[in-house]
Amino acid sequence: MSENKTVLREADNVVTIEGTLAEIRHTEWKNGNGLNIELDIEVAPNEVHTVKGFSKYKKDDGTENAIAKGYQTIVSEYKSIAEHGRDEADKVRITQGKIGLNEYYTQGNLKSYPQLMTNFVNRLDANEEFNPKAEFDVELFVKNVAEEKVKGEETGRVNLNGYIPLYNGKVIPFTFVVSKEGSQYVEDNYEKGATVNVFGKIINYKEQKVTTKAAAFGEDKKEITSITKREYLVTGGNDPYDEDSKNAFNPDSIKKALTEREIYLKEMKKNENNKDDNKKSGFGGSAPNNKPSKPVEISDDDLPF
Repeated sequence: MSENKTVLREADNVVTIEGTLAEIRHTEWKNGNGLNIELDIEVAPNEVHTVKGFSKYKKDDGTENAIAKGYQTIVSEYKSIAEHGRDEADKVRITQGKIGLNEYYTQGNLKSYPQLMTNFVNRLDANEEFNPKAEFDVELFVKNVAEEKVKGEETGRVNLNGYIPLYNGKVIPFTFVVSKEGSQYVEDNYEKGATVNVFGKIINYKEQKVTTKAAAFGEDKKEITSITKREYLVTGGNDPYDEDSKNAFNPDSIKKALTEREIYLKEMKKNENNKDDNKKSGFGGSAPNNKPSKPVEISDDDLPF
């Protein structure tokens, strides 16, 4: 392997979303130094994607932060369906979004959900072509490929499990589902430990169906069924990178990043437990935990090599 850097290379991780701005939510940081923003973007009927961002108002050198300024413009000037109606709502485009994870502990259990992030959002002019979509193009370090099963039955698709290296040497686990057309290729060619580039569609579909149950007397009964589909569907991909390629991720670097991730999660869980302990205290704070931390161990099943 040619990659011998201490810090793992950040993967190509590009999300493109184009749609109608459905809703804008934002909160100021408690210390007043920054802004969180959350946008709902509608790309089709019953399909809305939530994109998040956060930024300090000032850079470390004291100059104005263009990202935060852009967020402020969205909050003050952009029109959403929620506030202005569908006819007046802005069409928006994101070309440099990223896939991430929202992770937290609750009652000792790790919750982990895919999360879309962006620094910049462009508002389309009236004369610009509008092409609603939600797509990804991502590099992945393969952990394994497994048959997708629904209620114990194989669907003909496969799950592509692996790790996406992020900024500053961090990695996140992620699962893509591969279309039936590409499943056989992925099973045959995407081996454990390979670096691959895949692309496809982000699906977040929600619909309510109302059926009527006829009554022999009185009013008919209406039954509401919710149908939800959330997945990152791979529709295409490239051949795995050669092991000697400078773009192939080094397994040792991945292993180091996974160890650091486990330490981070362990600390997160401890902090969550401390919060719970403080809530249970009759008065004052909880007693300090002076027990030495156990060394982090990663099972062979979690290693992509």
